[in-house]
Formats: sequence, structure tokens, C-alpha cells
Amino acid sequence: MRHTKAVRQNIIGIVYDFDGTLSPHNMQEDTIFREWGIGRSMLWKKSDRLVRQGYERTLAYLKLLIHDPVFQKRPLDRGKLRRLAGRLSYFPGVPGYFDRINRFLRSQPEARQWGIQLEHYIVSSGMLEILEGARIFKAFKKVYACEYEYGPKGPLFPKLVINDTNKTQFLFRINKGKLEMKDDPNGPMSDEARRIPFRNMIYVGDSQTDIPSMTVVQRYGGHAIAVFNPAAAVPPLVKTMVASQRADHFAPADYREPSLLVRILKLTLKKIVHDIAYANSARMSFGWVRAHRRSR
Repeated sequence: MRHTKAVRQNIIGIVYDFDGTLSPHNMQEDTIFREWGIGRSMLWKKSDRLVRQGYERTLAYLKLLIHDPVFQKRPLDRGKLRRLAGRLSYFPGVPGYFDRINRFLRSQPEARQWGIQLEHYIVSSGMLEILEGARIFKAFKKVYACEYEYGPKGPLFPKLVINDTNKTQFLFRINKGKLEMKDDPNGPMSDEARRIPFRNMIYVGDSQTDIPSMTVVQRYGGHAIAVFNPAAAVPPLVKTMVASQRADHFAPADYREPSLLVRILKLTLKKIVHDIAYANSARMSFGWVRAHRRSR
């Protein structure tokens, strides 16, 4: 196996789904459906019919956004999708949450001592063109979502498709620091060379489509939190996700202070900060012992 140089593993990554996690709706419903006059369930029903014919679920809806008669008459436009992002709805507290949680991390003495940083990521089966226009877009180190190649008359073909199982590829990209699609995430890399070890990672999601990602993060020592709409009762699926140990915690998707979700996130961050500080202290002690032995 090729050996790679060790890096300072002092970065914590929080990875979020979007629909149902940061927003109560599917992003297409707040933007495309409203603008093109499509009933909320109409396109999803058509998509379900394609799935029954053998289409992969994400490809089914992406196909319809190109080939359905509504979009043949009036194709999607990348610039318009970005502008429509102003219509996105968010769970309580989301717009200001990222600055608050970043300040919390910086307030921790051990985080300051060891230069520990916090980064945010989205991995979504929604649409990158919409998320690029979202008011929270700049809070993220990287956003992964479905993307089209565009021509003069609208989308030509899906450029990137993200579904529940291949979401895990992007977790390994974050883990290894191979963030761009041109970067190969499959090459060998030692644990010490990985930019964000899974033990420094938190995954926040809401549904069955997040289970593969939660499983990967947990398997390698990370943390998973299931959220649900605070305006509704706890869904049985969310309870099952915790009972089956797919998620460590569950909480309403309320990102305001001092909600249960924010308290869980802060406690988890404190634990990771402490673990990083402990590991760094151990390495320093080991280095001192080796240097002392050589000097004798």
C-alpha cells in the first residue's frame, strides 16, 4: 500500500441532507413546482410510475424535469433556478444557525488551543442549481447535489446524480479531502493522512435515504443524528433509526437556541474536540519521550 504523509486531523465536519433536514419541503416544491404551476404531488406521481418501470428514483425525477411536456414548452434555466432559491423554506433557526454553531466551536478553549476548525457540507439528492442561490450556500465548504449539463435551450443531460446509496461516495471525498469530482477518491490512503477522519464527522439526516450514510459514518467511529419536522409527531421511521442504532440521537429539526437538536450538536462537538485534544496531547507526549531518549 502506498504510504501518505500524516496530516493534522483537527477539522470537524458536519454533513447535512437538505430536504426534510434543513427544509421542511422538497426544494423543487418551493421553487420549480410553484413557478411552473405544477401540483405538489403531480410530478412525484409521474416519477413513481417511472420507478415502477425500472428507473432509479433520482434519475426518474431528473428525466421528467427535462422531458415532461411542461418543461419541453418551458425548459429549466440555471439562472432562474438560482433566483428561485429565495423561495426556499427552512426549519426554525436555520439561517442563523451556522454562524452560531461556528462561534460555539471557537469558544471552546481546547478548540482554540489546538486550532480545531468546523466545516459544513451538504450531500443531497436535490438540485445544485437551486442550492447555489440559497441564502445559506456560503456557510458550506462544499455542496454536493444533482446537477445538469446545460445548453442554450435548457438542461441537456444529468451531469451528476446523487441517490441514497452513492451519497456515501461523497462522505469518503470529505474524509479524504478529495472534494472535486476530478479528484479520485478511491486510491489508498492511510488513516493518518485523511483530512477529516470519520470520528470527527457528524451526519444529520431525516429519512430512509440517509440510512446508508449514517451507517458508514457510525461504522468508522462518527456520529449520526436523525431529525424530524417539529410541527409533527415523531415519525416511526425516526424511532426505528435510533432503536436499530442507525442514528445516535433524534430531535425535532429546530436549529434555534436552546433546542434539543442544538444541545445534542454542541455536546457531540465537545466530545469530538476533547478526543482531538486528547490525541494531540498523547502524540506530543510520545514525541517528547522519543526526543528525551535520543538525548540520553
